[in-house]
Amino acid sequence: MRLTFIKKDLTRHRLISIGLTLCIMMTSFLATSAAQMTVQLNGSISDLLQSAKAPDFVQMHDGSLDEKAVDIFSSKQSMVKAHQIVPMIPIEHVSIKFGQEPAQAGVMDHLFVKQNRYFDFLLNERNEKLTVNKGEVAVPIYFQQKYHLKIGERLLITKGSHQFSFQIKTFLRDAQMNPSLVSSKRFLLHDADWAALNQVFQKKEYLIEFLLHDAGQADAFQSLYQSSELPQQGPAVTLPLLRMLNALTDGMVIAILLLVCFLLISISLLSLRLAMTAAIEEDEREIGILKVLGIPLSKIKQLYVGKYAVLACIGCIAGYLMTLMFGDLFTANIQQYMGNRLSFIHQVIPLLVSILTAMIVISFSYAVLRRFGQKSAAQAIQGGISSPSHKKQIPMHLQKNRFLPVNFWFGLKDLFSRIKMYSTITCIIALCTFLMLMPIQLWYTLQSPDFITYLGSGKSDLRIDIRQGNHLEKSTNKIESMISEDQDIQTSAVYETTSLQAKTMENTLETLYLETGDLSAFPLTYLQGREPLKEEEIALSVLSADSLQKKIGGKVTLATNGQQVQKMVTGIYQDVTNGGKTAKALSQPFPQSSLWKTIQIQLKQGIDMAGKKAALETNMSPAKVTDMKEYVHQTIGSTASLVKVIALFSTIAAFGTASLMLMMFLHMLRAKDLNRTHLLRTIGFSQKDLTYQYLTSFIVVLSIGAFIGAIAVHTIGPALMSAGGASLGASSLQWLAPKWVWIVYPLLLFMVNLTVISWLLKSFFSSKISRHTLS
Repeated sequence: MRLTFIKKDLTRHRLISIGLTLCIMMTSFLATSAAQMTVQLNGSISDLLQSAKAPDFVQMHDGSLDEKAVDIFSSKQSMVKAHQIVPMIPIEHVSIKFGQEPAQAGVMDHLFVKQNRYFDFLLNERNEKLTVNKGEVAVPIYFQQKYHLKIGERLLITKGSHQFSFQIKTFLRDAQMNPSLVSSKRFLLHDADWAALNQVFQKKEYLIEFLLHDAGQADAFQSLYQSSELPQQGPAVTLPLLRMLNALTDGMVIAILLLVCFLLISISLLSLRLAMTAAIEEDEREIGILKVLGIPLSKIKQLYVGKYAVLACIGCIAGYLMTLMFGDLFTANIQQYMGNRLSFIHQVIPLLVSILTAMIVISFSYAVLRRFGQKSAAQAIQGGISSPSHKKQIPMHLQKNRFLPVNFWFGLKDLFSRIKMYSTITCIIALCTFLMLMPIQLWYTLQSPDFITYLGSGKSDLRIDIRQGNHLEKSTNKIESMISEDQDIQTSAVYETTSLQAKTMENTLETLYLETGDLSAFPLTYLQGREPLKEEEIALSVLSADSLQKKIGGKVTLATNGQQVQKMVTGIYQDVTNGGKTAKALSQPFPQSSLWKTIQIQLKQGIDMAGKKAALETNMSPAKVTDMKEYVHQTIGSTASLVKVIALFSTIAAFGTASLMLMMFLHMLRAKDLNRTHLLRTIGFSQKDLTYQYLTSFIVVLSIGAFIGAIAVHTIGPALMSAGGASLGASSLQWLAPKWVWIVYPLLLFMVNLTVISWLLKSFFSSKISRHTLS
């Protein structure tokens, strides 16, 4: 009997069955895709770091270097297993051509290196230690994507009369510098080619790298190193930070997929509850008869759960198969940048997640039936087995209605009489609105020029980066002079960044990147407090304040080369650059060389930004000139691209799910309201009148659902973003999308669904419904 019932019920409620199956399928697809991404991301990062023998601690340094002092320090530390100093040749974009296309100015530094001997290897596309022959070069994957490069093309480097030509052999993976958030990229040359290049480009930067016996001591070793007087004119990173940077882009995608999956499973369960309640009400007389015949209640429950178990299994199997076919859409970035480490567990875990999704649906089916059977067999035969959806008497009387049209009044009365049933579909519309709007808002936020405020910088039109070693001061003075004479520039400010140490509460030293200059020219938005106004004041980034355990009004001790000075904290701001640990002040507290300088520029109204950028690039070469929109794109562009794909999928899923659920709901109303419809037609209401009554109910439902969803995105959404961004230094992210986004998209969802409802109502009353039985 069970199979007969399931088969007949699926045939009888085709639309409901299809709608639920598709919703469960999409949920299973996203859940298994997120699981597949998580497993592959974790495995690929581990494989990449292990294959490359990534260092546990790296200190970047720009300037002269005493290698002997580093060797002596390393030999005295019992924590150190091995160390090496990696020289790198930085070459500006103006000296580089990819084929015939000149390298574009941007935030990325081009660093040319030899393959390392002991650890920190650069890898090929199979995660093997890479070797190149003389005349060949291995190019980072980042530039492969940016310039659409192919193996066999030429890379040209010129300086004066010197020209070097290399053939691209392959595209390398770099455990340290893969992510776009890292603003340096390494190119691999043969030792002889590197030596020849070094004769022409004599400026070098260094990576001072350490392998430890215990990787868990990386933070302790970092404090020890930075408390010394060893070279540290540059950022320092540890292995956990390398892992986090490699996982950041795809980790954000996984988090969004899980959110979308949670929304879809919520929609599926609400729809399941609605469908089961309606099915039980429709079959209440047959259920009463079965109880009179002595069939146990548990057996009757199994009839209903069996149907939804079949739908759950079909949907979850289809979702898992979709993951096998289309899962690479989400894992392509992982496979390209870190490799495709396949194992048995990579297939098992997504399958287990799919099975878990089916079990959640089946368990919920049992939960919906927990009040099933509380009515006696006689009451069931008479009707009323499922009271929650039955109409309630409410104080709305037609004779007292003086202002509302009759059809509008009937629509509202029906809505309020079955408030529980209509509230379910309202929640579904709200969840669909949230499902659509959340990824869209995030994508617009990542694309916004104002996102620069989360990168620790004030808003401006153009940014000039100057990193010229011993000629930094001379280059800055020359560029400042040119800017002061440029009539197109309204405002400009020079900011200098140095590396120093700050004392923690445990009296250890921690590296801090201090940026100084006219902070009022391009002000930041402070989470707490204000910008420094006096020499003895300082502002800290969120992560710096947390690490140093400082609040507004607290004192921070800064130190370098045996000197110390105290400054009072006046403000806390957000910053995700340089590991998130930065600070702002009016001037440098100690006489020391700068790591780099930046100049921010605001153009006068009406000035063509692209033309001015091109002119500044020509006149200020080799300094890097970047418009702030492009700066944000180069830093987080890959993340924004993946979020765009998810936003598109979520929008399609929201529109499709909302339409399917409304069609399913109307189908159930059609069965439930057969007697009501016949009665209203008998007393003189036309099909048009009845259509207006139902449209009234659905206009209210759609409006409230879309409104609740939009409000939730604006209240809950930023909190969810902030929770994810807190570990990166952005603990209070806000939407930066245009105001029209949260109005237009919900309105579009409302209009499309209203159109679907209107179209369905045309045939709602004309077709006949026959009575079905359980057998």
